[in-house]
Amino acid sequence: MRGFVVVNKINDVFYLDCDTEFTNHINAQAVEQGLLEAGNYDTKILDPSMVMQLFSPLFMSQWFLIEQRKNPCTSITCENGFIFVFKQLEDLLIVAISREKPDTEQFLSKKIGVFIRVVEFLFGPVTNEMGYSVFCRRSDRWTFLQNLMKTWELLRKEEHSFLVEAIERLHVNQLVNEKCMESLEYAMSRLQSAGEKNIHHALLVVNSKLLSLYSNRSAPSLAESDVLCTILLARLLFPTNEKLEDLFSYRKPDDSGSTTEEMKSPASITVTPPLERYESAVEGDDSLDEENYLSATETITKTKLPESPYPAVSEHVTEEETPTAESKGTDLMGEGFATPDSASPVTDIHKQLIKDNTGRLTPVGRSRSRTFDGMITGRVTPGPGRARSRSLNVDQQGQRADMPSIQRSSSPLPKGEPIQPVSPVIRSSPDHIRQTAFLSTQLCNFYPYQLDFVQIFPGMVIVLLSEIPRANHASSLCQLLRLLTDLLSGQKSQVQRVQGHVLYDLINTLLVKLATAMKKAKGNIERILEDIRKRWDNADFKSSLLSYLEQGTGTEISPGAERSLTGLHRKVKELFLHLYLYPYDIPPAVSQAMTSICEKAKVKLFDYKDYLSVKSQRNIVMTSYLDAFPGLVHFIYIDRRTNQLTAPSLNITDEGENHDATQFLKDKIWNMTCWMYGKLAEGVTVATAREGDYHYSYFMWFTDYQGAPKQIQEAYQEGDVSIPPGILSGQFYSSLKRHCFPNCLPGSVNCYELIMMHVGLVNVQYIFTHRQMLAKQFFEASGDTQMNLVL
Repeated sequence: MRGFVVVNKINDVFYLDCDTEFTNHINAQAVEQGLLEAGNYDTKILDPSMVMQLFSPLFMSQWFLIEQRKNPCTSITCENGFIFVFKQLEDLLIVAISREKPDTEQFLSKKIGVFIRVVEFLFGPVTNEMGYSVFCRRSDRWTFLQNLMKTWELLRKEEHSFLVEAIERLHVNQLVNEKCMESLEYAMSRLQSAGEKNIHHALLVVNSKLLSLYSNRSAPSLAESDVLCTILLARLLFPTNEKLEDLFSYRKPDDSGSTTEEMKSPASITVTPPLERYESAVEGDDSLDEENYLSATETITKTKLPESPYPAVSEHVTEEETPTAESKGTDLMGEGFATPDSASPVTDIHKQLIKDNTGRLTPVGRSRSRTFDGMITGRVTPGPGRARSRSLNVDQQGQRADMPSIQRSSSPLPKGEPIQPVSPVIRSSPDHIRQTAFLSTQLCNFYPYQLDFVQIFPGMVIVLLSEIPRANHASSLCQLLRLLTDLLSGQKSQVQRVQGHVLYDLINTLLVKLATAMKKAKGNIERILEDIRKRWDNADFKSSLLSYLEQGTGTEISPGAERSLTGLHRKVKELFLHLYLYPYDIPPAVSQAMTSICEKAKVKLFDYKDYLSVKSQRNIVMTSYLDAFPGLVHFIYIDRRTNQLTAPSLNITDEGENHDATQFLKDKIWNMTCWMYGKLAEGVTVATAREGDYHYSYFMWFTDYQGAPKQIQEAYQEGDVSIPPGILSGQFYSSLKRHCFPNCLPGSVNCYELIMMHVGLVNVQYIFTHRQMLAKQFFEASGDTQMNLVL
């Protein structure tokens, strides 16, 4: 039984998500208290007003503790097993409710943190947009958020990257990486030629793993939490349920002459490099024809593929626009790369991991700039400007044609079918979706971007990130909203009495700056700016606000000034909303460019799609480490400098009623990782535990920029960092380093994590030795030259 509620100070429900059991329970309670008539309501629907009436005493008590006592409850555990976890977000109260046994207070706190991160990623500082949407129906927006949170829960159960909240990169050889970089480079240049400007980043995502990143030289660095949110959104918009069993299945003729499909277990399959299979085919081996596997080499030399299942590249795509590897020759090779000995996309994973962990490629003659470690960016010439026009398709009922209603369901997300988007998501074709998002940069916490998702193959998506017009005003708007929010909350940003006029002048300067920059604006923006100017220039409001600012801290604002300040705050949010969240149709030139990008990428990556799909599910195999680390069952290594992880893949096979041993191990690893992170939140940085036949260990350590170990200067205790471990719900590790090393400069201390699972017979001494060997191995693979680990 689960519920998730967001309310404001007067208990208006801004968001509601619940399962069928919770709906039935609340409806039964409403009938028992006379709020509903028995048999006179829809049992599948939970009326938000029922939640408001039944939980009103609890919500009002929490608001009283927040505003009057300044000491709110963080959680409540009831005798009947219910757990309530509370979190305040500006003037909203978020409540997570659960009676499920697997759900703990730690998980519910994490869920609330991820929900806040997702809402800010989609709506920026205008968080109340989730409850009262101006551009689409509230039920559609709620459904979209519900599906997004369900996708996060599914990925958290399946993927290492969402379990520990770090980026997992695919390790491929130089040939495949070169093809991917060419596709991303062409995508950015093609979109610029269509009229889009300020395209900063292009990502290639395969399932939940990052394969390639190509960035503009002048683009701000891409935060790792934004990459995870982008991957999460891509998995929602283009879901896939491909399994290794599907990829390894093949057809063979039976005795009657018909073909039957035979399934091979992934554990029994050895992926043969395409070049070796080509050589065996030349020698007369017929196994290639039986299994119908073709590589890039075989496609060129053996088969012409006259009837491709994918459309051909349109006429405006030419080889002159994007030279191929053959025409460029060695010019495509970046500095420090040698010509590969084989054209095979399959390499020794262990050797690739140690010698070339970055998987990067930079064309010669292009400037290189580092975003986060292992990702090299290239320079892209800005394109011409772009005009945006309003054109909304509205049906007879006044509903957007691209915003179908989705009923709430307690079943998991449908897999294999694209989710129906709602505003601010715009779908121009089945393979292209545009989404507005707000990324965290050094200049602004909510910098507006347009995210164009282009599906190449199932599970393989290109994401293009470009600035929204007038994005340079977002920093001033966010600063203005933060100051107004502080004033309304009574904090005054810790302003002293003599600084009241300074704060007033700062707000006035920001408003004048915005009005000057947008003096040529028309329509709604012009109207909102004029309304803001009138409110700010009101003499009574100015007098009461200055009087409040000149008083000492702890003084309550007068009702009249608070009312005027609230109205001004609401209008500034409305301005932000119309600037960056107003839905626009995609221009035809951009739609054509996206079609061209999709077709071009399909041609370039067609021969590697199955290989990449397998790699996304079996990126690194544990067998590469068994000889050097006897007794080691599994490990997860996280470099918190770049928030990238390395972990062997865990592939679950469907064996019917028989319990899969890999699933058994995976459940233990997931449960123990959550337990270890619970200990980390309590201040434990080294922990070992034994459960049944397995021994678990967790290590966190710190180094300086040269890799030398650093001893913690100030002990970390529970409560020193209020956010849970991870990067989605907050910068836990940055806060941890600031607390443990108060005398060190920001960025001078690096943090690492290692989680290991051994068989129970392994001695603790060997576990510590394996920790040192693994840490040294991955540290050297990252490109650093020296490391001296000391526990």
